[in-house]
Amino acid sequence: MNVILLRVLFFCLTPLGIFILIKGITLIRKAFNGKILLEVPYLENGGEFSITEAGNFSVWQKGELFKRTPVDKFKVRIFKTITNEEIKLNASLLSPRTNDFSTGRMELYHFFAPVGSYKIIFQQGSNASGFENLIGSILPIQPINLSKYFIQIREAQPQINSLIAIPMILFGILGTVGGIILGVLAEQVVK
Repeated sequence: MNVILLRVLFFCLTPLGIFILIKGITLIRKAFNGKILLEVPYLENGGEFSITEAGNFSVWQKGELFKRTPVDKFKVRIFKTITNEEIKLNASLLSPRTNDFSTGRMELYHFFAPVGSYKIIFQQGSNASGFENLIGSILPIQPINLSKYFIQIREAQPQINSLIAIPMILFGILGTVGGIILGVLAEQVVK
């Protein structure tokens, strides 16, 4: 095969890799930056929110970084306001986390809900697993200022999108870097 043609084909991997990388980053950002429907301080023990379009939503905890959270002291429950029907909350498979160097957020649950008004309440119980409770009791972490701890309800995307985004980002990086390297070294690849 002609070296110039091979070099052109390898260099064409670069824009393709950049396109895949951008799509993967866009998908992963949607997992963290959904529209906030409700942000309620933990001390208020609950709140109300409305959903104008049926879809996937998530429950996040937000608080100061490197401080203990009260996640082992309460259980989240969401009810449809009119019928008092409880919405099934599914534990977050990947528990996405994000921070801005002073506060951090972690997804606790995700759920599907139709259009309507809802109320969220915090009851006695624990959102943490037994292993998380054990680790939390062992680590010498400062106690949290409960006035700086919040629960958020956010619009979410299906978790499969986040799982797809990770390989997309990896393939995008591989295509971008690999296209440049293979394009430059095309003569050695042919030999």
